[in-house]
Amino acid sequence: MNKPSETEPKPTEPEPKPTRLEEARRIVEDYANDLREFIRKLREKMN
Repeated sequence: MNKPSETEPKPTEPEPKPTRLEEARRIVEDYANDLREFIRKLREKMN
């Protein structure tokens, strides 16, 4: 019997769908990060 080598990719299971709360949190975090970047750029222009 052959042992599966560690370099062989393991059969991947489909990732579970994120819950609505996790998805909403991710969207809000992305939005907040975009706002932080925008504020940082505005501050650079003011100086």
